[in-house]
Amino acid sequence: MARKKTVAANIVPATNYGVNATLIDEFALKVVKKLQENKFEGLIVGGGIRDLLLNKPPKDFDVVTDATPEDVRRLFKRNSIIIGKRFRIVHVIFERINYDRLVNNRPALERHIIEISTYRSLKTQHTTVNELGRIVSDNSYGMQSDDALRRDFTVNALYYDPIQEVIIDYSDGLTDIKNHTLRMIGEPQLRYTEDPVRILRALRLSIKLNLQIEAKTLEQISASRELLSNENRGRLFEEMLKILMSGYAHECVDAVKKFKLPSGIFPIFDKVFFGKTPDPIALKVLDKTDSRLRENNNVSAVFILSGMMWHMLYELWQQKFLYSGADAIQGLYDAIDNFRDCAVRLGVPRNIYNSMTYIWRLQFEFENPTIKNVIKTTTSSRFRQGLHLYNLRMEFGEVDGNLNQWWNKFIELHDGTEKLAHLDQLQSICGNQKIKTTRSSKKS
Repeated sequence: MARKKTVAANIVPATNYGVNATLIDEFALKVVKKLQENKFEGLIVGGGIRDLLLNKPPKDFDVVTDATPEDVRRLFKRNSIIIGKRFRIVHVIFERINYDRLVNNRPALERHIIEISTYRSLKTQHTTVNELGRIVSDNSYGMQSDDALRRDFTVNALYYDPIQEVIIDYSDGLTDIKNHTLRMIGEPQLRYTEDPVRILRALRLSIKLNLQIEAKTLEQISASRELLSNENRGRLFEEMLKILMSGYAHECVDAVKKFKLPSGIFPIFDKVFFGKTPDPIALKVLDKTDSRLRENNNVSAVFILSGMMWHMLYELWQQKFLYSGADAIQGLYDAIDNFRDCAVRLGVPRNIYNSMTYIWRLQFEFENPTIKNVIKTTTSSRFRQGLHLYNLRMEFGEVDGNLNQWWNKFIELHDGTEKLAHLDQLQSICGNQKIKTTRSSKKS
């Protein structure tokens, strides 16, 4: 691998940049301490330290070490698992109680994962490269300085030792942080060839972090973009989810179109955004998701995908079933079953599609409530996400305004007596033909 080696690292006090151990996730700090106590190196690396230096809230904190995955596994035992095929890493699993989230009226017990990777080597004798020059297996371990030069961008190649309180910089990443520059480590053409997904990361990170892509790094995006056509579908789906969950999804989608990335890498985008007329509900889903993420609210990939793909399912439901006089609820269920293969072709994993169907089925419940089934509807595990889609459809005139208002008022009420009184309003709001104690078989 023809890359210029940095002779020595620039090691600076972290306090010079406003960084200290109190800003680090407690579990990441425990992992680093345990590694160092057992005579291994342990450092925070990548996005966690990068985001702190850019004054942005880190999403997570990854750890890097000179310990092999097997060494790490011996240290953390049953709380850890080795994953990965291309490059083996360790997930260390912690549990903590979230008092702000209740499950069955009790604080939720949540799993928290710290990812630990071993320093990668610059030597490639144990690295498998396919006929396109792409790295497909990379379990060759090396030194810290090697690992730094194997990382993609200079801002992602910074190491932070929360015990010694120092930042270690091999590739002038601190200067690029200061100048808000996204620069590829090494020759961009080679790095994109090794892993074409770096093109997508460059676009996403530059937008999310407000970084200017350095000239050579930018220039080679257009020259290398066709390499994405041969990339693994699963990896591309993961990158699409990262775009959708970035907080800047709308701008990232625009960048995919602006840079003329190959059609087919994101089949869902091709379908809902890049046709003659972008799907307005899908665009609204992006905007609302971006707003929620920027306000530090939770979002769900299942909801995002179900909202983006709603119109495709809705048209199938309307055209193939309701217009032919089919039973409304059975028509929706049949449409969902018929749409499954199409969704899989668009890259949606079957398990995710199965979760999306609950949100779609709830749309019938919202449009055709019965006094008998309203409470049951609200206990669905996907109720809130279904209601979000229902409210979104209201903005586009797909649902009855009075009924939509009734549902949202019902959710606001807490007292049982008030809810019962509000429930009685269903009959007058929706009319005798629509709301009964048992459900009508036809959609009126």
